[in-house]
Amino acid sequence: MVKANFRIDLPESDIDVSCEVVNPFGDRQQMEHLLSTFCQLYAQRPFDNTGGVLFSSAFAYFCFLQRIKPNLVIESGIWRGFSTWLIDSMLPDATLYCLDPVLMMPLEFEATYRPSRAFYSTQDFSCIRFSFADATKTCVIFDDHQNVVPRLEQAANYGIQHIILDDNQYEPTYHESITHLIKQAHPVLPYLFQSVAEYYLFPPLVPPVPEGCPLAPLWEEVPECLQALKLNLAAELVYSWVTYLRLS
Repeated sequence: MVKANFRIDLPESDIDVSCEVVNPFGDRQQMEHLLSTFCQLYAQRPFDNTGGVLFSSAFAYFCFLQRIKPNLVIESGIWRGFSTWLIDSMLPDATLYCLDPVLMMPLEFEATYRPSRAFYSTQDFSCIRFSFADATKTCVIFDDHQNVVPRLEQAANYGIQHIILDDNQYEPTYHESITHLIKQAHPVLPYLFQSVAEYYLFPPLVPPVPEGCPLAPLWEEVPECLQALKLNLAAELVYSWVTYLRLS
């Protein structure tokens, strides 16, 4: 049985996914503290990101990584390195692997974040032969727009338990997400969730709740500490479907 923060219902389907509904975001005082702490960190960002992780996704990463406290983080998909900055800032003792085949191309970015302590590779996650002292304290972040089932199989083969999906969106796209599989009532779901112990979709920060999202927003109005950052909220708070899985 998987622990999830919403009931995984598959209407008009004989497929059953047994789940225990829990709410890891239900402690209001804790969430207020996390948001306040994160706003202080976000104010120190090295550049305003484009084409990648913004406030909504970054706060989800922050909350999940605070919960996991990994000693090694693998990023599959780094682009300009904004999420690398976040991980580097909040986990100064963790080992960082940053993977992105697209960096083989002669791309020119206005600004990047590439810490010297990180290990970089243009190889795909599926091609590298990792060796971990403790794979159970390793987290992989998939922000690479690849089909989710092969990625979960690859992570499981490495013994990795903690996975953050940046690309778990509801809207149609060229890769297949778990949210897509749920929407389709795909027959692979019972087998997939047999290997998943926890499955937590990060809620929207504020209304409106996008189509397909089963969760209420964390706040009804934009919190003051976030307003003080003077961001382009229409862009920064776009819902991003960030999801945490712990493999069993």
